[in-house]
Amino acid sequence: MRRHTTLISWPRRDPRHYRFAIPNAVWEYHLRPAGFVIFSYLCYHSSTSEPTLKEIAAGVYMTASTVKKYLDSLKAKKLIGKDGTPALKSKDKKFFTLSNEVFLLRLSPSAFVVYAYLLLIEDRRTHTCHPSYNTIATATGLAKNTAMKSVSTLLEMGLITVESSSYFDKRGMKWKGNNLYTILPMRAAMDTFYQRQLHQLELDVEHRRVLRQQAEYDRRHPRAAPCASVVAQATPDPAQKCKPLYAG
Repeated sequence: MRRHTTLISWPRRDPRHYRFAIPNAVWEYHLRPAGFVIFSYLCYHSSTSEPTLKEIAAGVYMTASTVKKYLDSLKAKKLIGKDGTPALKSKDKKFFTLSNEVFLLRLSPSAFVVYAYLLLIEDRRTHTCHPSYNTIATATGLAKNTAMKSVSTLLEMGLITVESSSYFDKRGMKWKGNNLYTILPMRAAMDTFYQRQLHQLELDVEHRRVLRQQAEYDRRHPRAAPCASVVAQATPDPAQKCKPLYAG
């Protein structure tokens, strides 16, 4: 018997411990990116205690007033109940999953919703998909340019890889095809994220050290403002009266 091999080696863990489910039917409501992020966060918390408004705002990196506005919209669409828990019931019971760590990456709402869409349509065996930019933009409600920028963000974050493709038509002419997207394991993306944070922290520490050294040097070697003497020489004495250049 031939065994199927997966292109990417995923860690074999119980998905219930590190991933959460989102009903496929949520895409039918054409939520704005920020609303989609908040709904996803509520799905993430659905198995635990109900998060407060402050906790949601901190979890999705938005202001409390913004979160409240979108919560009211989600309640109006009956996507969440009065208690704030997801109330969407999918007839076909289909869903896709997101990693719990996705909220730690501080993705913009547009990048978040594009990442979620790629996970929705990926091949579960190869973790690949190849939608066009127009398809991504239509499905997520984003402008095409915004969809392209979001893909670049996901690529930079190490969440996906992007490969160009081409095809030949019936006349033998070569055309550029849709990009091939491969969803990478979240663990690798988190490692890249933490490495960048550590590098930025080192830069901040070095910057503060240089500022302290400069402040200490200025304290020990006080100096007058470089333009003070020039300004003093250029300022006329009020006591002196201006003499006409020509007295006829």
